[in-house]
Amino acid sequence: MGGKVPNQAPRFAKLITLLSAGLVIAFGIAFFAVLGNVPNPQQLMTPVIVTASPQFAESIEARVAAADPSKGAAIFEKYACNACHRAEDGVGPALAGMGKRAETRRPNYSAAAYIYESIIEPNAFIVPDYANIMVSNYKAKIPEVELFDLIAWLLGQ
Repeated sequence: MGGKVPNQAPRFAKLITLLSAGLVIAFGIAFFAVLGNVPNPQQLMTPVIVTASPQFAESIEARVAAADPSKGAAIFEKYACNACHRAEDGVGPALAGMGKRAETRRPNYSAAAYIYESIIEPNAFIVPDYANIMVSNYKAKIPEVELFDLIAWLLGQ
């Protein structure tokens, strides 16, 4: 039995190779199709121009007017807002002058409406030159009474 064993390729080697190549090509096509549908980041950051006050503005104004701004600083720290919003600089817009700047951020928004929306829906408007990194669960996390006390305090900064 000293005979040589013939070199036998598996019966389906060519079929397996073709199927493998087909899968690689299919996944490549799918990858580039998905990649082609990814929106341009600049388009995502382009603000929407608001031509009228938001529906919630009047309600926000009344609730902020009835709020207690003396509690705002403690709430600001309680929810770690100071981790990003510092007095002068930080990864978020500066605390100093926030109330005054809020008056001008979005046309037809009051400062209170703008700050309210920025907290509960931070992706609605991204301040130019800042990354879109704000936590987006504050609406569920901060009780409304605290939220309006915080906004009242921020308006005075």
